[in-house]
Amino acid sequence: MSPHASPEVVLHPDAEVLAAATAARLLTRLVDLQSHRAPLHVVLTGGTVGTATLRAVAASPARAAVDWSQVHLWWGDERFLPDGDPERNETQAREALVDALGDALPAANVHAVPARSDAVPDADAAARAYRAELAAHAPEGARAPVPDVLLLGVGPDGHVASLFPGKQTLHEQRDLVVAEHDSPKPPPERVSLTFPVIRSAREVWLVAAGAEKAPAVARGLAGDDVTTTPAAGAVGTERTLWLLDVAAAQDLPAAGTDADAVADGTTTGTRTGTSTGADDDASGATAAADALWARVDDYLAAVVDEPADAATVAAAAAASGLPDIALAPNQGRLLEILARTVGARRVLEVGTLGGYSTWWLAQALPSDGTVVTLELSEAHAAVARASLDAAGVGDRVELRVGPAAESLDALVAEEAEPFDLVFVDADKERLATYVDRALALSRPGTLVVVDNVVRRGAVVQPDHPDTRVQGVRAFVAAVARDPRVDATVVQTVGAKGHDGFALLRVR
Repeated sequence: MSPHASPEVVLHPDAEVLAAATAARLLTRLVDLQSHRAPLHVVLTGGTVGTATLRAVAASPARAAVDWSQVHLWWGDERFLPDGDPERNETQAREALVDALGDALPAANVHAVPARSDAVPDADAAARAYRAELAAHAPEGARAPVPDVLLLGVGPDGHVASLFPGKQTLHEQRDLVVAEHDSPKPPPERVSLTFPVIRSAREVWLVAAGAEKAPAVARGLAGDDVTTTPAAGAVGTERTLWLLDVAAAQDLPAAGTDADAVADGTTTGTRTGTSTGADDDASGATAAADALWARVDDYLAAVVDEPADAATVAAAAAASGLPDIALAPNQGRLLEILARTVGARRVLEVGTLGGYSTWWLAQALPSDGTVVTLELSEAHAAVARASLDAAGVGDRVELRVGPAAESLDALVAEEAEPFDLVFVDADKERLATYVDRALALSRPGTLVVVDNVVRRGAVVQPDHPDTRVQGVRAFVAAVARDPRVDATVVQTVGAKGHDGFALLRVR
């Protein structure tokens, strides 16, 4: 599949949770990207889950963290109907999200496929106009903007956008936008982006829910021929994500294990999502391993005995639409044990999110202890503040909002008292910078924990296209030659998949 990204699969218990989690994932990705790139281009999809995702974006307080003036919205396909028709993807998206954003999203940033009108009498004319709209916003030397995130629904027949099995449009390599005059789904006339645009996207997210999608999902992930399963050809240059509910994943190898776990209640809520790397014949083995790791974590949960306050903090984050990327309870307990072992009184955390890891650290400190935690998003910080106050540890937490590098520089400039323990769980692109600043805020004996540094083994690939992987590789190279620390990296497996953490002790 090179040079495109091998697909990853993320499972959720049902369509409602899938839509909410996809919305949270999208908001977080936009915030992350805006820290180093603008403008951003997002391609939307229609359908039940696609529209529900947009409603969840509109309802999330985290939407305020996005600078919508620097986001351009496009559509992967459109039904060629009159303006305002309720069956148009644009109409549904406006009602679900665009209208709610109001003036925050400039009208000029919303690039709808032209509707049927006297000026645009047929789908071919609409395709020509949309092609011109893409060209008008393309960087110099290109024919279209590069989508940062491109969302696609998956039909029961395996179609994506309006690229249907057996159609000649699947083989289009020249035109970026095509008209479909004989769609097997009504209405017959449609306008669609083609694979040259889809495959140019940095990240392609395929979203599917329901048992009727399961055969197509399985074929797509198995690498079926594009002429029979178009979804198999939808891949991003940096990341390809299949975001599924359990029903849509039921035909995947070993997917029944995950379905059973959700059905019998061994895992609950949005934290059940199991991320699995899937690539041809390896997909079954990886999915089976991930399912087993998650079940072992569930079995060992009695050892951890997650406190009610911790579970409440996690539930508040999920209810607020924050992404499901917090620590698992056993990982939180590890942070607590490390804090108590070093006798920590001052802890620095880079990356607050909803405050789940912050809670584990704060409750491990003495009454005069402090966790200084850094969060980019004010919306995330607001959720964390409320949760930590409700859990009774807010008085031990100092939450600073803004880019982490700037907050760290401010702490250095303030000549802050050294920290006893540092936990870094933020964007990986700047990992080496964060750790370097943290070491300047440490003392001999300070323990530094850096999370997510194995990336499902992707760190071994020197030419990996994911900037997060390259950020981790830069961090590993820096630590390997840093005379200030003794360090190790430990691989981990569990409910959060295959990853690992670095442990540094300041000399």
